[in-house]
Amino acid sequence: MHLSYLPITSLFFSLPVHSLFVLVPLYLYPGTSASAWSNVTAAIAANPRVQWQVIVNPNSGPGTYPPDANYIAGLSKINSYPNAITLGYVATNYGQIPYSSLTSQIDIYAQWATYAQANISVGGIFFDEVNNTAASAVYTYYQRASAYAYAKVPSAVTPVVFNPGAPAPAKLFDYCDTMVQYENSLQLYNDLTTIKTFQPGFNDQTAIIIYNTPSTTDVKSRVHTMAQQGIQAVYFGVDCCYHVFSGQLLASVASAVLAG
Repeated sequence: MHLSYLPITSLFFSLPVHSLFVLVPLYLYPGTSASAWSNVTAAIAANPRVQWQVIVNPNSGPGTYPPDANYIAGLSKINSYPNAITLGYVATNYGQIPYSSLTSQIDIYAQWATYAQANISVGGIFFDEVNNTAASAVYTYYQRASAYAYAKVPSAVTPVVFNPGAPAPAKLFDYCDTMVQYENSLQLYNDLTTIKTFQPGFNDQTAIIIYNTPSTTDVKSRVHTMAQQGIQAVYFGVDCCYHVFSGQLLASVASAVLAG
């Protein structure tokens, strides 16, 4: 069963947009006045018809409230764009993090919306290290986690993203808007062959995150295959740890998403 939430495009974006969006794992510290995020914010600004969901991760989670001045600068900058939404990072350690810890982290992210000096609110939650075992205990854990996120994050839509980084059982899709069914290097990604390993019938809730992308990569043809298969979200990154954000590669991804 797919979630019955209104599509993000209907609430957040006034310009014509494409259903395929870019999911950016922005785990890099923003630097002074968010200068380290400048390639990402420039790409968002330059591509208003592309939807961007940007994952922020101050300290393997939200850290303390409020975040520091550089995070405030970066978050408010991203939130100033109508085609972007931020997601708060929460690690689940494959279901081993206590539920109380998950809710505490979500509470801090939700509290960001109360910060009066700038708009640093997150619009949704990104759950990392998701257990993709088909088991009732796993389903219960993630059902509770996502329900809490939907209830607590003060957003018109509150997208919830699960990241097992691999194919997931059908039942897990009931509890999220987007499932990362591939997070690995470009070398191991094999276009349609890889997509055919995903849970059938859920490409419209599937994200593909690819790292170690050489500068010579034909991003356009690879994204075209994803778009033809109805994939929901995509990201191509330079490095495995998301510490490098190439303006050229971000521009190529945005152009490819627009081309479909």
